[in-house]
Amino acid sequence: MVANYLQTCDFLVFISEASFKKLIRDEDCKVINAQTMAYGYISEKLSGRYQIAKELSKEGENRNAAMVRWMTVLTLYFLYQSIPDDEIPERVRLNYEDVLKEIDRVAAGKDNSTLLPVLDRSGKPLTAFRWSSNPRRSHNPFGC
Repeated sequence: MVANYLQTCDFLVFISEASFKKLIRDEDCKVINAQTMAYGYISEKLSGRYQIAKELSKEGENRNAAMVRWMTVLTLYFLYQSIPDDEIPERVRLNYEDVLKEIDRVAAGKDNSTLLPVLDRSGKPLTAFRWSSNPRRSHNPFGC
């Protein structure tokens, strides 16, 4: 599921083909492991609101564009962890930080998303509504 989600052409939006090949050094397991870590982060943050596993089962043009971008940026960042820090391009770190903020906003419901929502028993999107009640305050200064 996760191992086949991203294609090489997805990475080429953010990195040249030569740099990508140099980064993975013909070790496909590095890409699979980095994708798994990216999936883990996204799933941890968004699976309460969105059907992440279902999104990752989509292929080709049916994939969600935001999910492809998030997975690609996170995967590239995790791939770059295998080289010295001074060789990591600044834009890779900045893209990573931007994606983390975006995912956090989507998880908090502050940004809209086209991901498939988790549905409740009636088929409506599950929302995180909290109900609480506090006892009424008394404005009597004497406490009676």
